[in-house]
Amino acid sequence: MGQAEEVRVSCLNALTYHRELLVSMLRSIQCLLDNLLEQSFFCEEDVEIVQRAVTKPNQVRKILELVQCKGEEACDYFLYIIYKVCDAYVDLQPWLKEINYSPSRHVAALRVDNTDPISRYSEKLRAEMSRDTSFIMSYGQQDETRLEDLYTHTVMELLNDCNESLGFMDSLDQILGEDGVFNPQGEIFYVMGDAGVGKSILLQKLQNLWSKKELQTDAIFFFKFRCRMFSVLKDTDRISLRDLLFKYSCYPDHDPDNEVFEYILRFPEKVVFTFDGYDEIQEDLEQVNAPEMASPEEKATALQLLNSLLCGKLLQGSKKVLTTRMGIEMQSRVIRKKVVLRGFSPDHLKAYMSLHFKEQEHRELVSVQLEASPHLCGLCSTPLFCWIVFKSFTHLHTVHDGFHLPDTCVTLTDIFLLLSEVFLSRLASPTPSLLKKSSRCTSETFQAGLRPLAAFAKLALQGLERGSFLCSLEEIRESGLTEEDMALGFLRPASDCDSSGGSATLEFLHITLQAFLAALALVLDEHAPARSILRFFIECSRRKPSCLPFTLCNGSSVSLGQRKPFEKNEHLQFVNLFVCGLLSKALAGLMGHLVSPAVLKKKRALLKSYLSTSVKSHLQGLPTFEGNEGKKVHVLPNFLWIIRCIYETGSEHIARTTAKGITASFIKLGYCNVYSGDCTAINFVLQHRQKLLGLDMDNNNIGDYGVNQLRPSISKMTVVR
Repeated sequence: MGQAEEVRVSCLNALTYHRELLVSMLRSIQCLLDNLLEQSFFCEEDVEIVQRAVTKPNQVRKILELVQCKGEEACDYFLYIIYKVCDAYVDLQPWLKEINYSPSRHVAALRVDNTDPISRYSEKLRAEMSRDTSFIMSYGQQDETRLEDLYTHTVMELLNDCNESLGFMDSLDQILGEDGVFNPQGEIFYVMGDAGVGKSILLQKLQNLWSKKELQTDAIFFFKFRCRMFSVLKDTDRISLRDLLFKYSCYPDHDPDNEVFEYILRFPEKVVFTFDGYDEIQEDLEQVNAPEMASPEEKATALQLLNSLLCGKLLQGSKKVLTTRMGIEMQSRVIRKKVVLRGFSPDHLKAYMSLHFKEQEHRELVSVQLEASPHLCGLCSTPLFCWIVFKSFTHLHTVHDGFHLPDTCVTLTDIFLLLSEVFLSRLASPTPSLLKKSSRCTSETFQAGLRPLAAFAKLALQGLERGSFLCSLEEIRESGLTEEDMALGFLRPASDCDSSGGSATLEFLHITLQAFLAALALVLDEHAPARSILRFFIECSRRKPSCLPFTLCNGSSVSLGQRKPFEKNEHLQFVNLFVCGLLSKALAGLMGHLVSPAVLKKKRALLKSYLSTSVKSHLQGLPTFEGNEGKKVHVLPNFLWIIRCIYETGSEHIARTTAKGITASFIKLGYCNVYSGDCTAINFVLQHRQKLLGLDMDNNNIGDYGVNQLRPSISKMTVVR
């Protein structure tokens, strides 16, 4: 009994002895008032007395006076609220330990509701994040699938500041962990990967885990953004950090005293940002002709704000997960760790297949098809292409009662043609018979859907021409597309780019699909000069490509008038690749139903002429040096794109001419982002070499599959690294 009395007195005395400390450090009073009222320690009149006080310190003084008047149990419960709602009263937690506070048994049984604005905002963020990330939205609107039913892990490799491997990660929790950190002062978790490798889906899974409190992090705030949003906002739309968080992400309700923003500024380590698609930003951050901002209240352009966040000038200590395509590099001083997504391993592919095809019989049929086509299997290591292939298999089974793909080698162009065919098949009239499925005729499907397909293709090309990934409703109406056309699945709402209240916008379901459709527009256009198919080839060859295209936060002051859309990314290279595929001999039959044969022939001849000399021209512009293996040359990434384009044409004649044009004895392809699938294209050209050639492919991601693809050419090589 005496011990209980001692505890009771200490609670009452604690509020007296530490009155000024509590007055100076207690910021959130709403949670105190709500709980004291709920447990009948306060009445409505008491709450009104507190609220009539003008300043926050005076309100705290009134609460302390009233609590002490109510007795020991009320004082105990007052401290218990602070003890339980630790996020809101984080500054007072050390003090509670200092006075050895522990609630009495009776008070510990009382309920405490967390009505603190900070906690409420965190829960609101989690609820909205859960709603936004529970379904996979990336690859089509009509076939939404629960994330947990289709998400499959990919190979995640850690790199150091020199891009050397540090091993592989086993789970998403490790992305924000300390494994692989090479710069403790950096704040950016830099996630790289090729187009379609699953960067956006990985972020979606990361966000979903946080929303369910299943991610191993103590962050209570999580803000997700698409990088393209920062370039969509005009330079005249000047925003502050508060605007970015609360206007373009999630607004804090019931926060009249601005406690949430103050908490974020005081504890930035409790905040995680994800910025998806850094390569999609049209105006490079190095071109922002303005100093970095350090004030959270100052308004600036969206790109300047993003630059300041990434550099750590704003919210220093917060975690930023940034995704980008391979080849986009930053200064190591702002990067905390690097992660490269390598796509599906064989086990990942099997797991993904099991999620797509529930019946064992269907899985076996698909496995047979993949094993029969090693290149197709190689493409399926990229999640996006795998999704398209599996969707095509499902479509073939539904419509034609079979899983058989074409016998010829499937290229990237074939993959996107299959996707387009699946989408266009939605325009087909219902099957006339319930007992007999329709016979497959690809040309009929494309002919029937040529009008909307050409309109989508024109939209895609216009977007690339003006440096945009988005389409407005006005542009869609002007293109002649109908509501029925919009339901095909090529476009989806770009809701995150419309948070300013402006007109609604749409985007292509993947940026690589936009590149494919833009290429299709160039091939389908019978009114433009035939040479227009080479416009992006010429543009890409004029640029000075680099494996390390630009750096971040370097204080560059390039004028805004000098900006060039897509200057630092690979979207135009993909357009070139698809132009080659669409004009290939293998697709001549299909394209002959969509384009005049005479126009098609002229365009194919122009492309053949251009590609036949491209590698030779590329090598002639590079410095060479003599070594033990003979004349050496270190090629640039554009060399690899040319080889990919030649493979996409499937032309043995172009491959033979190209092989003859390689006059060097030794080629270095280091740091050119060569992947296992590229080895098929390299072999396609090098197998025609008459002379021996040395090949150095260090610091790339070849893998066993890539080595196997190079075997036919190994006899033509003096050195292979």
